[in-house]
Amino acid sequence: MTQPRFAVPHGVLLVTLVLLSASGLLASDINLPGMPLAAQAFGTPISALQHTFSIYVIGLAVAQALYGPLSDAYGRRRLVIGGMLLYTVASIGCSVAPNVMAFGLARVFQALGAGAGMVIGRAIVSDIFDAKTAARTFTTIMPIVGASPALSPLVGGYITTYVSWRAPFLFTAALGVVSVVLLALYIPETAPKSKRDTGAGSLAHTFRSYPMLLAQPRFWSYALNLCVGYAAYLGYLAASPVILVNMGLSTKAISYCYMSLSVTYIFGNLTSRHFAKTRGLDRLLGVGYAILAAGAACLLVAGWIGEHSPVPMILAISVVTLANGFLVPLSFAGGVTSFPDNAGAASGLMGAMHLIAGSLAIYLVAAMPGTVSALAAFVTVVAAIGCIAFPMLLRLSNMPRTVAPVACTHKTTA
Repeated sequence: MTQPRFAVPHGVLLVTLVLLSASGLLASDINLPGMPLAAQAFGTPISALQHTFSIYVIGLAVAQALYGPLSDAYGRRRLVIGGMLLYTVASIGCSVAPNVMAFGLARVFQALGAGAGMVIGRAIVSDIFDAKTAARTFTTIMPIVGASPALSPLVGGYITTYVSWRAPFLFTAALGVVSVVLLALYIPETAPKSKRDTGAGSLAHTFRSYPMLLAQPRFWSYALNLCVGYAAYLGYLAASPVILVNMGLSTKAISYCYMSLSVTYIFGNLTSRHFAKTRGLDRLLGVGYAILAAGAACLLVAGWIGEHSPVPMILAISVVTLANGFLVPLSFAGGVTSFPDNAGAASGLMGAMHLIAGSLAIYLVAAMPGTVSALAAFVTVVAAIGCIAFPMLLRLSNMPRTVAPVACTHKTTA
């Protein structure tokens, strides 16, 4: 493997990158099994705890849009250390919150801190490795990161069962402490000084590129897929604690219900990467939508069967996450490579958009009945939007642009 441009032990670098990339995802889901217990402790309906989940996702969305441009303009190291310190302190705040309002506020700051690790961690890889080695590094850490959203409820379920529903946030605080120590001891400033010298001018340029991207059908054709995939997935994560509790499952049993999601997501990711060598990206995205439609149909069948067992619902949602294994990585790749001069802005904007869509999905699901049938209806509508809009946007982006005629300024001779 090509050596990094900075003297960082490779093992330490990989551990640091995994912690930076996964800490925010771990924190988002780790309290799902304990959500009913937290609602009882605060004396609030479980929908109030579902809203704190949505608030956390909004915080991640804001962070996605801000940290990339800020780190380009002012450097990586101070921002990422400050962000992970905020994540650590806010995690402790979640563990001692006296009421749901304080808990929600702590979750916002936890997300704002976690976003620094998620965004700047990717930038650090691009700073210190050449393109080929960076790609290999990402393929090493992404399966671990991809598994974290499903492993975190399992970890959270055990900690909640044997300690309390507050203890999982002390676990995330410990991860934050380890991240800060590794960053402080081993990771130097990696952003090129020539880029940082442009300062606020570079920052303003990046933010000015957002309207340009939003005006491009090609950008929307990929950003839409991320919004659809995350709306379906986060909608399920928000609804599942209520549905599973209504089915009579214990906290520990609930924690096992999320494991298959990461397995199918990683399988979809690896499969799409394999076929990307010989198949066009847009064609593979079409395959992802076909799988998503199949998952929505399976979920409708699960709702029709009844609310007695979680197995049909879990199997159906596993098909949806298999589809996300195609939609999410391929759409990020398509969006970034379609706008090479604004790759950082495109990545940050797509990251913010799909998390905002997920947050909206959480709010909508929290207002719906806690049943498999209601969840199935929501996922079906989301899948239908994507299946209809994606080919339309592709067709629009591939249409030749017409140029308005310009009046002649000279006379022609007969």
